[in-house]
Amino acid sequence: MTEMSYPVRLVATLALIALPLSSAAMAQSPQLDSRPADPISESDIAYTYRLFATTNIWTFILLDTTTGRAWQVNYSLDEVPARRLIINESSLLPKGATAKNGRFTLHPTRNMYTFLLLDREDGRIWQLQWSFEPATRGIMRRIPETE
Repeated sequence: MTEMSYPVRLVATLALIALPLSSAAMAQSPQLDSRPADPISESDIAYTYRLFATTNIWTFILLDTTTGRAWQVNYSLDEVPARRLIINESSLLPKGATAKNGRFTLHPTRNMYTFLLLDREDGRIWQLQWSFEPATRGIMRRIPETE
């Protein structure tokens, strides 16, 4: 048997490494996938609070999935203090609606500071923005339905 050349060995090795990352394997092992988790995965609907990653490594958004309330959470490894800042302190539930886990979820946009906050029950959407400045942090607008 002849020995494989370096490029052939490299391709064969890379193919073996990539094999477990097939779409079927990733469906069984989502931790291998570098993309963000599906924001409305069924396993997360059971919980009242969820943390959503931003593209800023120090910042997460904490969402109360029953009411739509949200906070910016910054962690720290040095003298800069870790903190939780209010993004939205008001419930977005319609009058008379019963709070239930998983009703609200966040979807990232291409703007690192902006997420879409979705009411999964009635389809209402808000533009939520995190920021270190209070004037540019909050629910910036509700996105209305148009005809």
